[in-house]
Amino acid sequence: MSTCAGFEPRSVVRRSRRFAARDTGLTRADRRPWPSRRFLWIDVAWGLFALLNLAAILVFAEWETVPFHFIWVSLTILYGFRVWRVTSTLTLLGVIIVATGILLSIDIAKGAQPLDELTEVPLMAAMFLAMVWHARRRLSVMETMKEVSDANLRLLERERRFIQNASHELRTPITVAIGHAELLQRAADPSRMAADARVVVEELMRLRRLSDRLLLLAAAEDPDFLHKKRIEVEPVLVEALHRWSPTPRQWRLGATDEAVVDADADRLALAIDALVENAVKHTTVEDWIELSVRRNHRVEISVADSGNGIPAQDLDRILERFGRSDASRLRDVGGLGLGLSIVKTIAEAHGGRLQVRSEVGKGSSFEVTLPLAGSEAAAGRLSEEGSGTGGGGRRG
Repeated sequence: MSTCAGFEPRSVVRRSRRFAARDTGLTRADRRPWPSRRFLWIDVAWGLFALLNLAAILVFAEWETVPFHFIWVSLTILYGFRVWRVTSTLTLLGVIIVATGILLSIDIAKGAQPLDELTEVPLMAAMFLAMVWHARRRLSVMETMKEVSDANLRLLERERRFIQNASHELRTPITVAIGHAELLQRAADPSRMAADARVVVEELMRLRRLSDRLLLLAAAEDPDFLHKKRIEVEPVLVEALHRWSPTPRQWRLGATDEAVVDADADRLALAIDALVENAVKHTTVEDWIELSVRRNHRVEISVADSGNGIPAQDLDRILERFGRSDASRLRDVGGLGLGLSIVKTIAEAHGGRLQVRSEVGKGSSFEVTLPLAGSEAAAGRLSEEGSGTGGGGRRG
């Protein structure tokens, strides 16, 4: 039995834009708000000015070059107030080309202007289009710079929160250990000294686990982070089940399809342990925890449980470093909040992803998806698809 059925994953990691098509700016500006009311008076004023100049071309045929160029210059100035949509720009341009072309043709027919004067129309239109193209490209670059700036601000904010959380997590065991060490200095009762010494050792062990996990996350960018070899997934899964079976839960071994992956066995075992540890923290002795591996076009390693699940509003935090749900904090389930972040890091380092499926009151399922052995193309696709959550989840 698995809690995966009926849960749809929701992607939380978007595909990298590194290899996306370059934006020329020809349509990008159309996504901007259209400030038609704000500049309506300018549009009306220009419309009246253009009509007067069109009439001047017809009335003052021998001096048509002045009102003709007034129309095009004023159109360029008008465009400078804001970038129009492509359809609006081309429509207005077409109207001006037709109107000025007809009026110049009338003047030429009257003999007031030479025939080559008609070439001014396409030349002015071409110059206007060149200006439009550069203006839209400039706007596109400005929007891209704003997006990059916003992304950098979000990154800085995440790093600030990470440093803040790391400092807090490091400070807590140090403070506790120092306090009990001071008690040891003053204690005369041997039993009291032993109890305080045990607390000091436990807090120092917690501090070591925290530092080990932080170092692991920091090493994820190292080219030597993984030492891959071809391994079968089932033995790794069964070993994890044996390690955790003494913990009082209803343990299950689900599907055990034959699946071979190119992976670092130690890192993969660490990821599975982190998922099982997370499930143990959020279940009771009456709940079941199931480990399974399925082979389709890829390898799916699942750790499911029948715990309480988690509210949807906490989903965005579960894969972050030091990320835990509000429910986990209230229940004080312990942990450093790094487990799921480590699983996600290890999965992505293998060209895979971590998905979370959950429903409040029914349990959760965490699924590490990896490409089959030798499937380099699949690895690339999985990495681009990213990680996902759906419906609810756990905190590491």
